[in-house]
Amino acid sequence: MTTKNKILMASLKFFLVQGYENTTLSMIADAVDIKKPSIYYHFKSKEGLLFNSIYFILDNLEEQITHSITLSDTPKDQLSSFFECILDFNSKLSLMIGNDFNEPINFITIFQLYSNRFSELSERINQYYAKISNILKDIIHKGQKENLIRDSLNEEMAVIDIISRIEGLIALSSIYKSIDLNSIRSQLYENLWASLSVESDRPKNRKFFNYSPISLGRKW
Repeated sequence: MTTKNKILMASLKFFLVQGYENTTLSMIADAVDIKKPSIYYHFKSKEGLLFNSIYFILDNLEEQITHSITLSDTPKDQLSSFFECILDFNSKLSLMIGNDFNEPINFITIFQLYSNRFSELSERINQYYAKISNILKDIIHKGQKENLIRDSLNEEMAVIDIISRIEGLIALSSIYKSIDLNSIRSQLYENLWASLSVESDRPKNRKFFNYSPISLGRKW
């Protein structure tokens, strides 16, 4: 790995774990085992490091989502690939930045924190959501043409629902440590598909998730 990439990975780790304000260039330099002035050879500023860190996340995530969709043929499999890809990306990001976590981090937090603060970041993050929204709309349209997804579905609401479910799972699993996302993700996806499928109009075929093992009430 090049020095530039090492700096980027170290920065990404600090920004995700400690936040932008609590991260210093000295901390990043120490983590990479270089002198602080050496950072300026590769990046103009701490702000530039933040921008590049978020661009790294978005570029890689978009690429992986697009690729995962091409590997599936049916709308159900494509939606499953979309669902799994984002969850896997979040889990693998911990390993990518060298973080010794047994549970996933929440990469979406960094979007929330800085999209309003930096207009350039806000624009790039909006582009990401526009892109994945269009991907989901294409899957929905295909499913409707094949009579697999309900024609009565509100497309915009369905897209928001899908993204909210995925990002909600990531957020919840990152703060509520008793949830083993990997052990329940398959059933959670089946619930998502059931909410879109023409089968959802037939009550006898509905599947409901058993939440009793999670015991959310004990946390709060």
